[in-house]
Amino acid sequence: MYRVVVVLWLLAPAAAFAQGPQVIEGMYPTQLVRGQSNVLHIGINGRQDVAAVEIVPAAGITIKSVAKSDVRQNQGWWDVTVEVAPDAMPGNRTIIATGPMLRTAARPLTVPTQVPTIADVKILSAQANQPAVQFSFAMKETPDTIGASPYVWYFLDCGDEPVSGVAKASHANGVVTASIPNPRAQLKPFAPPPRSRCDLEFRASDSKMADSNMLKTTVDFK
Repeated sequence: MYRVVVVLWLLAPAAAFAQGPQVIEGMYPTQLVRGQSNVLHIGINGRQDVAAVEIVPAAGITIKSVAKSDVRQNQGWWDVTVEVAPDAMPGNRTIIATGPMLRTAARPLTVPTQVPTIADVKILSAQANQPAVQFSFAMKETPDTIGASPYVWYFLDCGDEPVSGVAKASHANGVVTASIPNPRAQLKPFAPPPRSRCDLEFRASDSKMADSNMLKTTVDFK
């Protein structure tokens, strides 16, 4: 009897250790653009506070602020503002979030050599009873490696649980057209009705998966 108790007591710390450090479950974007102020959104399971973020190698990288933005399904989300010098060396980096009871495993991110830019967003269709929202925006890159079907990474907040995902868009003559799911057409039982005005945040990726800057706009459903 006593031997069993001792064995279990000895195994307990080993089992806890085997779980390893916490990880950054979600992160977008996954790159830092040179010469810009970048905002990384990172999600970590549990309720541990994030006090600081480390990015390695750190040359040309300055962490300006770390602020909690949201909690969804027991996952805390944090906005990390990062300044990247114009002459920062392109290449791979790692990011680690730390706090009083937290040090995550390193997660990769990158500083690309070149990135596309997006601007001039236009909402083409936003009907409350239709399954999709359509919008367009201008996209350019030098040299041009956008391709015919760039990916659009979106975050749509209508007041209930935000909807995020990726959509394959179409590109022609510098204009990208995208279609994303309409959360108003997918109401959950007993959920409060979503707002008629929603906040849309998105970026696009070229054919080499280099991400553009972020754009924000509002979507008014009719």
